[in-house]
Amino acid sequence: MKRIHILALLTVLAAFVLTALVSRTTFERLPHLEDEVAYLYQAKIFAGGHMVIETPEPKHLYWQPFVVDYEGRRFGKYPPGWSLLLSVGVLVGQPWVVNAFCATLSVALVYRLGSWIFDRTTGLVAALLLALSPFALLLNGTLMSHTSAMCLFLLWVYGLWKLQHARLHRRRWGWAVFAGVMLGLLFGSRQLTAAGLAAPFFIWAGLVVAWRGLRRFWSREYVQPALLFALAALSVALVAPLFNYAAAGDPTYNLYTLVWEYDRIGFGDCCGPSGHTPVKAFYNMRRDLGLLTSDLFGWQMSQGVYDRLYAGGWRMGMGVSWLLLLPGLLALWRRPSAGWAWALLGSFVCLVAAQWLFWSGAQLYGPRYYFEGIPGLVLLGAAGATGLARFTVRLADGNRYVQIPVYAALLVFCAGSMVGYTPARLEPLWRFNDIGQDDIDALNALRDGRPALVLVTGADQRSWREWGTYMALTSPYLDGDVVAARVRWEADQAAAEARFPGRQVLYLMPDGSLTSEQVEP
Repeated sequence: MKRIHILALLTVLAAFVLTALVSRTTFERLPHLEDEVAYLYQAKIFAGGHMVIETPEPKHLYWQPFVVDYEGRRFGKYPPGWSLLLSVGVLVGQPWVVNAFCATLSVALVYRLGSWIFDRTTGLVAALLLALSPFALLLNGTLMSHTSAMCLFLLWVYGLWKLQHARLHRRRWGWAVFAGVMLGLLFGSRQLTAAGLAAPFFIWAGLVVAWRGLRRFWSREYVQPALLFALAALSVALVAPLFNYAAAGDPTYNLYTLVWEYDRIGFGDCCGPSGHTPVKAFYNMRRDLGLLTSDLFGWQMSQGVYDRLYAGGWRMGMGVSWLLLLPGLLALWRRPSAGWAWALLGSFVCLVAAQWLFWSGAQLYGPRYYFEGIPGLVLLGAAGATGLARFTVRLADGNRYVQIPVYAALLVFCAGSMVGYTPARLEPLWRFNDIGQDDIDALNALRDGRPALVLVTGADQRSWREWGTYMALTSPYLDGDVVAARVRWEADQAAAEARFPGRQVLYLMPDGSLTSEQVEP
């Protein structure tokens, strides 16, 4: 095996190890946002062999955020794609593994695509940048849908590349179906994201057909793979309307509005808690891109330099992760496969543009609505690094050793990010929303060997965050080792205890303490 392949393999393995480490330490393999709670809840429903379940009564006892009760049915409000994938992790008892696998595969795909579009060295640098990206490590360690969506996007691009370069008809048909399935799964996970990511590739294909003439492509060689691709994509994408039909009886129903009526895409009073306008979209974009300049590679300017730039009108944050992108643009000049690089870069641009339609911007999890588009940025940054290295070789009349300082500097910057930026970036997320392993430890300390029923007292005055850890342990089917129920009145407590006879009853007090002593609700 060539040395560069060994380095690539080590980089891929490092991506898995780092993701496992972040998921175990920072997030303790528990959901910390309402989104994650709903994703995990729906994944458990899928793992049980159902699309929706009957609403348990009384329903307010077993309420969870972003989980909907509608006409006697209970389900998560989000599209089903990610929860279907996450259900595999639920079945093996390790939900975090799904994102870890997707993160690892994404790094491998970036290496492969970078090797094809540029060269193996660029592919290796791109894989390293993605594996060590603070932004990627943050989201990879969560139970959010962004990591899997990026992986599906890269698998789709990989399938398109293989489709274009396959010679045998049967192989072209196979890769057409593969690419269609990946795009369909992406649509079934994140519709607006899928539209933004796919747009430049379809525009590029349309321009090629228009330039070379439709008659050239009206043949068995092109038409059959195109039809197979479309059929596969549409068939798999039907999982979203089928889920909507099972949940609400309408395949086009916007399930988001069952939680918040304003949770829609578009502009106007209908969208967002106080309406959505292009001006708000612009400020959201500027804030998100400002965060991305730091989170992408973890490189920042000094505070003094930033203060001077800010005084001069700079509003794009302290990050300088964009510096490598500038020489990367020069590296695309006259490159035979530059069209693929431009399409990947265009996916990021179109994704940013598509997110103008959504009222929400970045939160503590970073500019996550842009995450699926960063492969284009990573490849462009890698092309910038290798381009600088080659430029030094030309200046030194072909002396290859002069490029060593360029790659050494890149490694120093990456190491500096891992030591100086990433830990500080992840630290605020440890036990974010008061969810953590300490709650489970407190529960285990009181266990007497029987299945537990955790009654959350005073629940009408409390946030879901105070018992979010126990929500994660509660099965939608209410048949797990731990069931959490919020009780407001004596009737609630009696109903819960009657439903679960023989369980050890524990009480979560308003001050956050857990006790086995009898407590009045």
